[in-house]
Amino acid sequence: MQSRVERKRITKAPEQRRGDLLDAAIRVFTDKGIQGATIADITTTAGVAKGTFYLYFDSKDQLVAALKARMVDDILAHASGLYEKVGREDWWALVDTFAESYVDFMLGHRDMCQIMAQEGISPEADPAFADCYARINQMLVTSLRAGTADGVFATTDPELTAKLLHHAIDGTLVNAILYDPKPDVDRGRLVAGIRELLHKTLAA
Repeated sequence: MQSRVERKRITKAPEQRRGDLLDAAIRVFTDKGIQGATIADITTTAGVAKGTFYLYFDSKDQLVAALKARMVDDILAHASGLYEKVGREDWWALVDTFAESYVDFMLGHRDMCQIMAQEGISPEADPAFADCYARINQMLVTSLRAGTADGVFATTDPELTAKLLHHAIDGTLVNAILYDPKPDVDRGRLVAGIRELLHKTLAA
């Protein structure tokens, strides 16, 4: 008597399946670029039928928009989590946490950074990212003002200092992700350098 092994169909919740398609798109876009990738490439990588794609997205452009929206949500959630600690924790401990978590966040989203660079997705070119960066800058400005009021920081122009620090750190991390010739970005060096920059810039 032979036993028959039946293959069970894996049923996933709609949001999980949608997430699988987004994750697959990141892998495909990293390899082929947005313009060079096809919907078939994405569904094959996700391990679903091509028709499944259209249950969640009307087009590749709509999927790209969803990827950008998810990235913006991730950025704001990360920034808000740090901002909630302002005034509740030691200022310099929070500065060090900011440096380390910023590096880890960017390295954790290196594929999206590469895709954004390939396709020219930036705050200047996309309203959603422009609004995201503006909100983060405002968090930084408010934090610098509070630290200065407490006598810990010395910032005569919190608005400009926030922009300079934000763009310097973000630009350095994106550059490392895109152009560092080593197989792996030197996380420790980046964290140490950003901490030093913040301490020397903000110290009263």
